[in-house]
Amino acid sequence: MNIFYFSYFSPPLLNVGANRSRRFSESLTRLGHRVVVFREARDHRFANVDNKNKIELFADIVPVSSWNIDWCWKWPTIIHKQCYRLRHWRSPERDGDIAKKYWLIDMHWGWIFPALYKAWQKSKSIKPDVIVVSCPPFSSALIGRLLSKWLNVPLVLDFRDAWSQASYFSDENDVKSEQKIMQQASALIVTSMADYHTYQSLYPQHSVRYIPNSYDQILDHVSDNHKVLTLGYSGTWDGFRRSAKGLFKQLAQCDFPIRLINVGDVQDEMMQLIREYKLTDKVVMIGAQPKEKLHDILSQCDVLFIQKGKPDKGKADTHLATKAIDYVASGKPILAELPDGETSDFLRRHATQLYEVSIEEPAIYLDQLRHLYQLFERNKLSVKKPSSDFYYQYGCEKLASDFIQVLTDVTTSSFTERVKT
Repeated sequence: MNIFYFSYFSPPLLNVGANRSRRFSESLTRLGHRVVVFREARDHRFANVDNKNKIELFADIVPVSSWNIDWCWKWPTIIHKQCYRLRHWRSPERDGDIAKKYWLIDMHWGWIFPALYKAWQKSKSIKPDVIVVSCPPFSSALIGRLLSKWLNVPLVLDFRDAWSQASYFSDENDVKSEQKIMQQASALIVTSMADYHTYQSLYPQHSVRYIPNSYDQILDHVSDNHKVLTLGYSGTWDGFRRSAKGLFKQLAQCDFPIRLINVGDVQDEMMQLIREYKLTDKVVMIGAQPKEKLHDILSQCDVLFIQKGKPDKGKADTHLATKAIDYVASGKPILAELPDGETSDFLRRHATQLYEVSIEEPAIYLDQLRHLYQLFERNKLSVKKPSSDFYYQYGCEKLASDFIQVLTDVTTSSFTERVKT
C-alpha cells in the first residue's frame, strides 16, 4: 500500500502530533507499506532543540516550506484591535480568533499550496492508494480533500482535536468547512470517546474510529534523593485556557519545601507570573525537550501535575490530554486541576493515585499539597502501576494495528465506492 501522509507537525518538530505521525509511519513502513510523509519545513517554535540526537522517520520525507503569511493575519488583527481602542474599548476576541475572521480556516494555510504542488509532483512517480491527513492544523484537511478528488483515492482524516465540536476555538464557519471536507472523506479517526460518539451522530454514513494517543515510555522512577517535594508538568501555558495562576497562588502560600519543574515553552508571561508571585526559588522552567529527555526529567518528580482551564461557550471538555496517558502509565501520584470532561473521566477511570483540586476551592487545594508533602516526608509517595489492560489498550502496538486496519478497510471495494469523483 502506498500512503501519502500529511502531518504538519512531524519530526523533527516536537509535539503530540509529531510523535503520533512518527509511530504510525514507522509501523506502516516496518510492515512493508510505502509511506510518504509531507511535513512543515520552516523554523517553528516546536523545532527539535536536541540537534545531537536528530529524530528520523523510517519513511520518505518531503519537507514543505509554507508561504510566510504572518503579515496576512497580523495586520488585520492590529487594525481590528486599534478600531476598538479608538472607541476606548477593548477587543473581546483573542488574536487568533480575530485573524480567522479574515482568512481561511486557520493561520497555517500558507502550507496548503506548496504541499499540494509537492504532492502532485510526487504522485507522478508514486500513485497513492490512500491519503491520510493529521489535524490540526485543520487547513491541512483541505489538502487531503483536493488530492483525494484529483487522484480518486480514499481520504482518511485523523482529528487529534475535534474541529467543529471542539470545546474551544469553534464557530459556525468551522462547521461549514468541516462538512465540506467530510463529504470527501472515507473515514475519520478521533482520539477521545466523547468525539467518537459526537462524530458518529454527526456523520452516520462515515466510518468513525477511536484511536487515542499512546504512552511513549514508562518512567524509570529514578529518585535523585532531593529533599523538596517536586511537582512535574510537561506542556505549555497559553494564558487563557491553561493558566498557571491557580497553582502559583498555592505555591506562594506553601510553608514547606516544594518546587515545580515545568518542561515546555518558556514564555514571557510565565516568567512575569513567577516574579509576581515571588516563586523564582520554587519554579524551574525548562524549554521543550525530546521525549527521551522529557522522561528523564519527569522521572525525578514525585508528583505529576496536569491542568486545563474551563472550556469555552459552556461546552464540556472533550479532549483527552496525551500527558494524562503518559502520567497514568508512570504510576506516580497525579495532581489534577481539571474541569469535568474527557480527561478527568479518563484519570478517574485509570489513575491509581489521583488528587483532584480546583482554583475555586483554594483551601482544599492547599490542603492537598500539604498532604502530598506529608506523604513525601514520610517516604510514602510510591509508584502504583495501573492494570495490564491499560498498558495493552494504550500501547503503541495495538494503536498502530488499529490505525493500519482503518487504512486497509478504506482501500477495499466497499469503501472506495464512497470516494467522490
